[in-house]
Order: sequence, then C-alpha cells, then structure tokens
Amino acid sequence: MAFELRRRLRLSVLVGAIALTMSLGGCQSDDEKVQGFVARGTEYSDAGKYNEAIIEFKNALQIDPNFAAAHEGLATAYLKSDQLMEGYWELSETVRLDPDNIDARLTYATLSLAAKRNEDALAQAEAIVKLDPNSGPGHLLLGQAYANLDRWDEVAVPLERAVELQPDDASYRVVLATYYGSHGRPADAEKQLLEGIERDPQAILWTMLGRLLFDQERFSESETAFMNALSLAEKAAAEAGDEPEPAELAQAYQNLASFNFQRDNAAKGIEILEQGIEKSKNRGELIGLLARYYRSQGNFEAANALIEKSTEYDPTDPEPFLTVSGLRGQSGDLDGALAAAEQAIAADPKHIKARLRKAELLIDIGTRKNEPAKLAEGRAIVDQVLAEDATNPDGQFVLAKVEIASQNIDAGLVALRTALDARPNWGQAHYVLGSALLLSGDAPRARAELARAVELEPGLHDARRLLVQIHAELGEHEYAIENGQRYLEIRPEDDRTRITVAQSMVRLGKLDEAIAIVEVIPEDRQNVDVLFAIGRLQTAKGDVAAARATMLKADGLRPNNAKILTVLLELDRAEGKIGNSVKRVNDAVAASPEDAELWQLKGVVTMMTGDTTAAESALEKAIELDPNGLAAYQHLARIYASTGRMPETITLYEQAVQKQPENAGANHFLGVLYEMSGQTDKARQQYELALKADSTLGESKNNLAYLMAESGEDLDRALKLAQEAKAAMPESANAADTLGWVLYKRGVASAAVGYLREAIQIAGPDDPAIGEIRTHLSLAYEATGEKDKAILTLEEALVDVERLKQSGRLTSDPPWVANARIQIERLKSAG
Repeated sequence: MAFELRRRLRLSVLVGAIALTMSLGGCQSDDEKVQGFVARGTEYSDAGKYNEAIIEFKNALQIDPNFAAAHEGLATAYLKSDQLMEGYWELSETVRLDPDNIDARLTYATLSLAAKRNEDALAQAEAIVKLDPNSGPGHLLLGQAYANLDRWDEVAVPLERAVELQPDDASYRVVLATYYGSHGRPADAEKQLLEGIERDPQAILWTMLGRLLFDQERFSESETAFMNALSLAEKAAAEAGDEPEPAELAQAYQNLASFNFQRDNAAKGIEILEQGIEKSKNRGELIGLLARYYRSQGNFEAANALIEKSTEYDPTDPEPFLTVSGLRGQSGDLDGALAAAEQAIAADPKHIKARLRKAELLIDIGTRKNEPAKLAEGRAIVDQVLAEDATNPDGQFVLAKVEIASQNIDAGLVALRTALDARPNWGQAHYVLGSALLLSGDAPRARAELARAVELEPGLHDARRLLVQIHAELGEHEYAIENGQRYLEIRPEDDRTRITVAQSMVRLGKLDEAIAIVEVIPEDRQNVDVLFAIGRLQTAKGDVAAARATMLKADGLRPNNAKILTVLLELDRAEGKIGNSVKRVNDAVAASPEDAELWQLKGVVTMMTGDTTAAESALEKAIELDPNGLAAYQHLARIYASTGRMPETITLYEQAVQKQPENAGANHFLGVLYEMSGQTDKARQQYELALKADSTLGESKNNLAYLMAESGEDLDRALKLAQEAKAAMPESANAADTLGWVLYKRGVASAAVGYLREAIQIAGPDDPAIGEIRTHLSLAYEATGEKDKAILTLEEALVDVERLKQSGRLTSDPPWVANARIQIERLKSAG
C-alpha cells in the first residue's frame, strides 16, 4: 500500500507541475523558474537521484515557499531516501497548502500512524473521507486511528465501510476480522473471513479462521481451516514451479503442527513437521521448530540428530548444510557453523550462498577473536563472488560486514544500500545498515532501519536491543519502553537494556514501574552501573537514605567517579550535609589529579560553599585538563556573570579563539557569552564556527536553533539542528525546550506540546529556566485551542518564580514575567 501511495504522490507532483505550466505560461520569470525547478526535481526523483531532486525542490521553495507541489515533491524525495522525519514535515506543509490533495493526506496519515502520532492520523483520515466518502484506504486509516486512540466504539463503522468499498481485498477483511475477534464479536469475525474466502480463497484467511475457531474451542472446524490453508499453500507452491517457494507453505505446516501440539497430540504434530520437512524446500524453519520442540522436552539427542539428518536428503544439495550452519550459528557455535558451511561448499563448490556463508563466518570469527587472517580470507571469498556478479545482494551484504569490521563505515553503507536495492525486505540487512548508521552518528536513520528490521523479522533481538537504545537517546521513551519490554521477555539477563528501559519510564513519570523493573536484577549481578541506576531511581523517589546507601556501595566499587560523587552531592545538599561532599570530592581530586570531571565537580561543590575564588580556580583547572568540557565553561560563565566581569570574559575568550580558531569548545563558549550579553548575531556566528570545528556539538546546535527560532529565520534548518541536538542530549531540558519551541514557531503546535512537557519534567522544580519553558508550553497550548491549559501553565510559571525567589535561586523577576501576567489576563478575557 505504501508503495502505491508514493507512486500516486509522485504522479500528482508531475501533474501539478504540468498544470501550472499550462495555466501560467505567460507569467513572470519567477513562476517559470519555480516550474523548471519542480520539473527537474520530478525527473531526478523518478530517476532515483533523490539528493539532486531535493536540491531542485528546495530551489523552488526559495522562490515560492507556499508552492504545494514543491513541498509534495520534496516530501517524496525525502521519503524515498529514507529521511522519514523530513518527509513527514514536508507532507504536513503539503496538506496545509493543498488541503484537497488526498494522496498526500493518505501518505501523511499512514506515516502518522506508524509514528504513533495518532491525533494527526485521525485528523487526516477524517479529512480524506470528507473529501472522498468512497475512499477505502481513508476509511481503513480512520478505523486504525480510532483504534490507536482507544476509541473502540468508533472503530467498527469505518472499517466496515472500508471492506464494503474494497470487498475483494483480503487485507481489509483481515483488519476488520481482527477487530471483531478482539472485541467479543467472533461471529462477525467469522462471517468476514468466510465472505473473503468465498470471494478469493487465500491461505491467510483460512489461517485466521483456524485461530478464531481454536479460541472458541471448535477444534474440529479449526483443524479443517488449517488444513485448507495448507492445501492452498501447497497449490501455490506447485504453481510457483521454478520460482522461489512461497513462504506460506512452511508457515502452513507450522500452524497445523502447532495446532496439534496445543491439543496435546505431539505425535501428530511431529508427523506434520516431518511431512513438511520432506515436501517443503524451505524446510529449515520446520527443522528448527521440530528441533526446538525436542529440546523443550529435554531430548537434545533427537534435536541434534534431526539437524544432522537434514543433510542426508540430498548429498549434492548444500541447502541443508546451510540450515545446519545457521542453527549452529544461532546457538553461538561459530566454529561448528563454519564446518557446516564448508560441507555445503563440498556439496556444491560453485554455490554462491555457501561460499558467502563461509566468508561471513570467517569475518565474524575474525572480528570476535581479533584474527586478521580470517578477516582477510573472508574478504577474498567475497571479492571473488562479486567479481563474478557485482550486483549479488548476498555478496554486497557480506562485503558490508567486512568493511564495517575494518572500520570503513562509508563503504559498508554503500554496500548495504546496494544489497537492499535488490532485496528491500531483507531484515538482516536492515539490521546491519541500522548498526552502521548508528556507528556513523546518524541515529534517526539508524532508528528507521532497525524498526524495519524487527518489523520484517521479529526474531532479530539484537536489532530490537539497539532500537531500544536509539529510542531512548532520541527521547522517544514510549517506544523505548514498548520495545524494551518485548526484548526483555526474550533476554531478561540484559541488565544494560533493563536500565535503559527504567530510565525511559522515569522520563514518563512511571517511577514505581522503573524501580520494579530494575530491582529484579539479582544481587550477584548488581555491578556499579546497576547500583548507579538503582541509586538514581531511589533519589528520584525521595528515598534519600536508601539512595545514599546504594551510592556509597557504588563508590566503594568504583572510587573517585565523578558521576557517583555528583549524585552523593545531590543527596548531601538535600540533607544540608555539603561538608561531606566537600571532603569526598577533595579526596577524589587528590587521588586523581588529572581527572577534569573531578575538578569541575570541585568547582561546583566549592561554589555551593560560597567560595567563588576557589570555585573559579577549580573550574579553570578543569578547562585546562579538558578544553572541550563544556559544562566547566558554563559553570565558570555563571561565576563571571555573577561577579560582573562579562566584558573581561568576552575579551579573554575572543583572544583564545584567535589563538585556537579550530577549538570547538572555545568557539561555543564565546557564543554563550555573546548570547548572555545580548549580542545574538555574534553568538550565532560563533555557534556556526563551533559546529564547523566539531559537527557533533549538541549544545551549539541547540543554542543556534533557539536563536534562529527566536528570529524566525530558516526554520527548516532550525528544526534539523534542534532534532540533532535532542538526539545528542536526550536528557537535556534545554534541548527538549528548543525542539518544542522550533516546532511551535514552525506552526506545528501539537507536536511542540509533547517536547515542552518533557522539558519541564527533565528540568525539575529547582531549575531557574522552568518558568520560561512553561511560557513556551502555554503558547503551544493556546495554538492548539487548549486555553484553560495555557492559563494554568502560565499561573504555574508565576508560582515557580515566587518559589525560586524565596529559595534564593532567583533574585528578581525574569523579563518574561510581566508579559506572562498580560497573557493570563488576555486569555481569561478571551475565554
């Protein structure tokens, strides 16, 4: 469906461009330029040259920012080059400027559902069915949007209408039957499936019917349905001839076997699997299932015998040996897997998959055991295969693994994309591509590839583990939790992922759940990282005594660690025991005098005692040890600002930048000083220079994006910078606030709300900036029509100010306070 929508999207761009050319042929030169850019962009996009297409469409938008066809073409190019977020935003502009564009709305709604932006998906689906009441896809999306929003009472009507409009499309009936079956309407689900079978008998319909009947304990009818599914799958396999066997055949054998296993008829289940092993070319999955059954019964001898027996069906057939190699590899027996791959080559020396399997294993073993000779041997095999056929996707895949193992990430990415061009639904390749993109620092695209990998192959557990990590880093905590819980069901011993999931739970305010998920880690596995995570959770819950005991235990295992000492400082401060931290930090600095983080911490704790001179000295030492330690610069800046030495500080850092023009940290800090002194143009210039020296500086991206949003200039780039800053600093309140503010300025207030709420949660009640963040959130609420929330948020901001003034963290009202009071009165009057 997605491919068809994108095809229509591309055609609509071309039609729009042609129509414009015909109607405005005699207009001004700017219009002609726009038409030319769009036409060339469309040609490039059709030819698969998406980067060139993006440039052309952007050129058109430079002249006419409101040209809907250019936004639509740019969205298409972004989506086809896997820049999903950019494509998503361009689609939002397309439907805003061209509200009658149903194709764009369909794609936008589909992406919104995939991104869990359910309110946006619902709005688009409602608009589609209003524009075209006979749109089957529109009604299907409407029903799915209602379902995602838990508006279950409204789901049935649009889904039923979708089936009415597309009666011969089995996928529509599957969705409707699934809804009926999960909401206490099994008779309606059965009716849908039977009607679909009557129109076009398909294995998937019989399979769903079998499961539905099984749940109703209508076992005889259920078995008949599974047998009918198998019969259709066998027929489809026979009709395939020399073509690859349809995957549904092996799946049908599995379903029927599973039915018998669940009915305690193991002998029948084994018989069916053995029959499938004899008849199906894709017997590897069936052998694996039967082997796992034997192992579940403790019959490891039978399982091993089955695996070995699979190689006896045809000694000239390398496939069974490859199956054995795969199973051994999955169990961690790489040497055994390599031996089986060599047997496959012996069966057919020219068999490309067998040769590449051997190469892949040599690469994996060489990488894990640091044996360059095996890596070289594996590469030689790959080079030979690709010399015979440079387009071979398996060869490109293994080549990518060689390149990545050799730290040639860019070459690995090229090889993987070549492999996926030939085989787009290859889960393992998407997984490796996602891993490589993550290594290259492109987390958003890595996320898209890994999500696709687990969608195609749910058993790719390592891909899901990385996906959890990326979701958490990007601040997508709901997805991190969802995928993390699924992953931990399979690998409950992965404590690192468990901690990541717990941290995401904290971000969503699910503190008790976070503590519960971490506390199951047994004591013998509670290393420093686990203890640190538990201590942080106890701190967040307010259990100071427990947190202190946990952190002191962690400190005993890893003494003089700045992160542990920082948490202990928080606890000492809460109990008025700063003296304990002063001694602890001084002892740590004495023990590790070259640790910049410890000197920075000394500066912080000394500042708390009121000794700004000693704090300044400690922070300068931290900067001397680590010139790129931005936190030390920030703390030092506060001291300078508080002592009225801003001009002196700016002069000092201007000299430093002149001496070290490539020093990213110095450029960034000078930008901060310019910003603090109100010289925003100079600040932007310094942030640009900082990013030129180090393109990974999240704070420079964040600050630059904020200033651009404030000025309203180049909001597209501001959004990109803010997104990258959020990915680099997922736990930063500033980054969440900036991204939300840019989205608001860009006119996407509904998306801004979530990030601004996250910023408030991360900042906490003692952050002097929390009030200003609330003013941003208030504006976003007002833009979404939630005036009551806007008023409440501003009132909370004023309460924050008074509390912070009483605590001494603020000495006077910030500049925004007066305007906030006016805003409250205006909103109340409007209400």
